[in-house]
Amino acid sequence: MGVFRIMNFWDWVYKHFEGFGKRILKIYRNIPRDIQKSGMHIYPEVYASFIGFMLLVSVICVTVLSALFYIIGFYLLIPVLIPIPFIVLVILAYLPALIASSRAGGIEGEFPFTTAYLSMMVMSGLSPYTAFERIVKSKDVFTKSAELSQRFILLVRVLGKDPLSAFAMLAQRTPSPTVRDLLMGYVTTVRAGGDVIDYLNKKARLFFSEIIVKMKVIADRLAGLLEGYLALVLLSMISLTVMYFITVSFAGTLSFGISGESMFLFLYVMVPMISAMIIYLTDIIQYKEPWIDYRPYIMFFALSLPLMVFLIVFGLFLPSALPPGHPLRESFIVSGLNNLLTYPARAFNLPRYMNSSIAFSLILIISTLPTVIYTEIISREYKVVQGITRFLRDLVEIRKTGMSPEKSIIELSNRDYGVFSKYLKKMAMQLNLGIPLSKIIQDLLRKIIVWRAKVLLFVMTDTIEVGGGTTEIMDDLAWFAESVEAIDDERKKNLRTLLIVPYMGGILAAATVIMLAAFMGSLQFGAGGAYYAAAEATLPAIVLNTFLMGIVAGKVSNGSVASGFKHALILTLITFLFFLASPMFEATLGGLGQPVS
Repeated sequence: MGVFRIMNFWDWVYKHFEGFGKRILKIYRNIPRDIQKSGMHIYPEVYASFIGFMLLVSVICVTVLSALFYIIGFYLLIPVLIPIPFIVLVILAYLPALIASSRAGGIEGEFPFTTAYLSMMVMSGLSPYTAFERIVKSKDVFTKSAELSQRFILLVRVLGKDPLSAFAMLAQRTPSPTVRDLLMGYVTTVRAGGDVIDYLNKKARLFFSEIIVKMKVIADRLAGLLEGYLALVLLSMISLTVMYFITVSFAGTLSFGISGESMFLFLYVMVPMISAMIIYLTDIIQYKEPWIDYRPYIMFFALSLPLMVFLIVFGLFLPSALPPGHPLRESFIVSGLNNLLTYPARAFNLPRYMNSSIAFSLILIISTLPTVIYTEIISREYKVVQGITRFLRDLVEIRKTGMSPEKSIIELSNRDYGVFSKYLKKMAMQLNLGIPLSKIIQDLLRKIIVWRAKVLLFVMTDTIEVGGGTTEIMDDLAWFAESVEAIDDERKKNLRTLLIVPYMGGILAAATVIMLAAFMGSLQFGAGGAYYAAAEATLPAIVLNTFLMGIVAGKVSNGSVASGFKHALILTLITFLFFLASPMFEATLGGLGQPVS
């Protein structure tokens, strides 16, 4: 029923907006090509008609909202609404290209491993066509490549195309230049009568060498990006905060300065948006494997984020928003949480304007801690790749003695391979019971989360199943595993040094602004009450932006936002300690505001 409703919607859109769609296709001639490369199963004229429909909807919504804002007097929001239809048009026109780019990134991250798998399958005795079709079996491992394999089977088995023509058609439709180059090179090699095995083997080795070279290029680009980020955020945050504090403190004598609304937009909107943009740009630049471990994010959104919202609302917002004596404010939960979160401020005799910053720091620390602990526990599973790499190299050596692959695995089960040892012992026990290796590995792939480990075990099993696991092929498999580990080591080596940049930015920003607040608070003149209110509103933003800098640090150094939770926790804790040490700053700097005797 739902499918028919969707079809009726697209039919209705195409029927009423066909003319509009044709005009859009004349302006954006790239849409049909981008749709073909993106894998979107939709006719280009129907999609263009949908763009026309959404453009009309956005124009109507903007018109209604503009009239409403004009009536209620929100004139400043009207210019913000006017460009929305144009933005909708541009986004929808280039959406297929963005999807194609994302698809290309996924395929390119996976295809070097796919090429190594194909080369070993062909060395084991399979034809390239059969080896390529066999990838369909590995859709849980080679997800993107399995889609290409499925299309290849459709072109050859259903539409009757010859294999070389099918490869050429796949090369034209793929958004990835890497895949296009490999497929067209294979077609050329076959037609020229070349050595297909040698071609695939050299291509696999070239892909892995290129990845290692890319790691160094990526590190240089990220270094430049982070330097700009540090200069932009740190200098602007410190300079504008200084100007704002001076404006508020000398409000009676200065006729100019920064308003509270402008400072709020800068600290709570612009700086977090800059950090989010840096995270997005980093994600575009970095080399990515075609898998994401969602468990830390599930933990964060299921536990940490709700806990954070609860503590902010009941421990920070309601005590400051409700008037004194209100029943809800005096309730056990609200008053108890507020007293707990502000206890360090009272214990260290901090100024009242720091209470909200201390409470906010504790909220972020308490909320993020469970996710950090959980992430650190599950990250131990990633070391399974190192054990598999050493196991495969030992498997090559023990195969040279003439043992069968199954007996070799049983023999090696007594050695220590770290995290992989528990899986290896279970494999050996099942092999002794006569269970086929392929079935054992299928069950094992469901338990192991790390994608590279799945690839190595899957390739090992198929290599043994197809070609008997000869010494030459197993040696190539061990090289493949060592190349995978070398890529990971190169990535960590090049990116780990970049970790210091967000840490420097976060620590310097927190220390400078907190010292400035302590110094201004120690002065005995100016609009003290207004300054305290401004400081109380401004300082929590330092905590928030320091937390986000930790997220940036994790994304840059380890390639995932999940690893940034740990650095965000550390930087927030450092900021919290700076707040606790602020009385020393006030005692040290306070004398600067006193007259010299």
